[in-house]
Amino acid sequence: MSEQLATYLEQWPTAQATVKKVLMELRAAALALDGAVESFVARPGISHSLRYDLSPRPEGRQRPVFFLIDVVEFEGLRCLSVCFYEDEIQDPRELGNAIPQGLFQETGYCFDVDDYDREQIDYLRGRLSQAHRNAAGR
Repeated sequence: MSEQLATYLEQWPTAQATVKKVLMELRAAALALDGAVESFVARPGISHSLRYDLSPRPEGRQRPVFFLIDVVEFEGLRCLSVCFYEDEIQDPRELGNAIPQGLFQETGYCFDVDDYDREQIDYLRGRLSQAHRNAAGR
């Protein structure tokens, strides 16, 4: 974990511990995937992003991530926007939102998280596994 990410997490509002718990569970799930690497991008006033790519990146893959979590702050509250490329996952329960040109100028498929919900986390872990398989070309 980068020092910058550690500092950001240490400063997380106590009242929003459940959102942080979701972030940490999804982070752990991503890092447990074969070849997954993490980067942290702080854009104060916009978002703070945990981004996941593959190392080594599969031959021919140009996309900079296979999964990302944006932490967005609004009126002092933090929520997560958990995003994948639209063509690398399926959303059979239709819980996500397609965001045209929302993920590095491609259509992203994002799921909003504002509280701890085990069922939602399990569903997102399933999307994460799909995205990882597709990004790895498996």
